[in-house]
Amino acid sequence: MIISINGIGCWGEGLHGWEETKAILQGQAQHDRTSLKLPPPESLPANERRRASQVIRLAILCAEEACQQAGCHAGELPAIFASSNGDGYIINRILNSLASPTGAVSPSLFHNSVHNAPAGYWMISHKSHQPAVSLGLYDETLSATLLKAAAEAYAEEKPVLFCIYDAPIPGSLGTIRRTGSSFGCAFILTPASGPGPMGQLALSLKEGQCTDDPFTSLPESLADMARHNPAAQILPLLQAIAQGQDLSFSLPYGANHLTIDLTHAHP
Repeated sequence: MIISINGIGCWGEGLHGWEETKAILQGQAQHDRTSLKLPPPESLPANERRRASQVIRLAILCAEEACQQAGCHAGELPAIFASSNGDGYIINRILNSLASPTGAVSPSLFHNSVHNAPAGYWMISHKSHQPAVSLGLYDETLSATLLKAAAEAYAEEKPVLFCIYDAPIPGSLGTIRRTGSSFGCAFILTPASGPGPMGQLALSLKEGQCTDDPFTSLPESLADMARHNPAAQILPLLQAIAQGQDLSFSLPYGANHLTIDLTHAHP
């Protein structure tokens, strides 16, 4: 299955948009992992902008940047949103509220706790009536989501928004599910009539588990991010695009593995 990448969005700790991320992956800038600035998306109405959590901001900023790069109208795209953890900050606040003497939970917290909250905010902000799916498959979320988005773009023969994001979980849950930092990435994937402006992907699901470590070529701080944030497993692909290099690597998917071949890479 072959598809093209027409736009990229990338935000996270020390990664404020694709241009800054690209410079870091090209070795032209240092990665400052202590910095995280997620401005409220201007596309959101005032009430939603005020209520949007960091995870919702992260997802929407990535998705909007990818759409802007690709020159797509955001409200016209089917969307695939995905997160391994969901909004751990909100869940932790709900758990603390339930453990309090009153046990009262804020309606806004409950509203933001559902797994498809970022997709819902996205559809509100862009008045979208297109289908949107929200996925979560633990450490294999990237493999499943990229395969789902690519299959939809290929089968439906139209662009699809792919957006994956994860952030640390505070509190006791975070001691069990370690996620080192915040990271999100979005692509606009299109059927491959030819190489896309940023590259072409060939995806294939193969039997057997993969044991390779695909993160060794990354700068140390980004390699650590990729190993401790399921969404950041996509960083080797972003590095290859930033450097204009072809790449083949695999990611686990149950008893199988997903092989990703990038050609015609262009930053």
